[in-house]
Amino acid sequence: MLLVPGRARAFALLVAIVAVPAAVAIAQQGPVGAMFESDKARHASREPSFQLVDLPATKADQSPLRVYLSAGDLERAFDRPEFRPAAAIVPTNTDLSITAPQPATQRVLVSRVQKQPEVMRDLEDQIAARQKQPAANAAGEPGVLRIGVDTFVAQLPRSAMTPANANFPKAACLIATEFAQGGAVDRRELYAQDRVRRGVAACLTALDAAGAQSIVLPQMGAASSETQTHDAMYEGQRTLMECRLINSTAGIALGIHDFAASRRNLREIGVVQWERELDLMFKVPPDSRAAGSAQAAYRAYAEQVREAFRRGLAGEKTTVGHVKGSCTAILDVQ
Repeated sequence: MLLVPGRARAFALLVAIVAVPAAVAIAQQGPVGAMFESDKARHASREPSFQLVDLPATKADQSPLRVYLSAGDLERAFDRPEFRPAAAIVPTNTDLSITAPQPATQRVLVSRVQKQPEVMRDLEDQIAARQKQPAANAAGEPGVLRIGVDTFVAQLPRSAMTPANANFPKAACLIATEFAQGGAVDRRELYAQDRVRRGVAACLTALDAAGAQSIVLPQMGAASSETQTHDAMYEGQRTLMECRLINSTAGIALGIHDFAASRRNLREIGVVQWERELDLMFKVPPDSRAAGSAQAAYRAYAEQVREAFRRGLAGEKTTVGHVKGSCTAILDVQ
């Protein structure tokens, strides 16, 4: 179709006006949302593991809080500048020892901070000051921090701007999810949803008060890199891992719910399910006779994770009655 000059100008103006909302939407998307969309496009077969929930605006912030559940890798959030959040919540151990072998996810942050010696020294100074403070001294819970409950916020660094070439966020909140030498996986009472929600809410509150607008955190408190020694229900280890990850998602979502009403600055939160963990549990060769059943098992699991996520954001706990299968020893622990 040919346009006369006057109509051509009008058509161009109309196109420009229509394009503005799309451009604004792209500009307003933060790093967490950008990584969500990228990961969703990268792995179409993992689509069941993706969920976006908008929580209501608050008096202090009239925009909704966008909460993303995705399958990906925390390392991408740190290493890709376009995905890097203002802050992260990272698991640590009860001794607040960043050189300890457990939990393994702590290394994602520490290995990157170590590449900036001045920032690393400042982080070590902040940790040393916290370690000198009195511990909670809860019965049967040794260490500086209690699992799921106690947190530690670190600026990276405190006295200067984060180096331009640093591949980590400006702040991190650490939550204890393991003993320094491991073994907490058999203490399921330490991972109760009402404990984990306290730590997550405390981290979100502290990082929001510091001005963070975007935060990412992994599923944590599932001890998924370990095998339970005591298996009272005689379940397979994959089933136990599924139950622990569902429980982790539920506790995190409850913590987000508890924080949300008091939000002042935070615009987006990303909860990342480790994609390699999903592969470990469900991936089989595409030509395998078990491919169909593996995909069906994955979809059933992913739906239960999404349900726990939505339920937690609404302020409801996930119990054994909500989950298909036998998760009594994990979800209804006292």
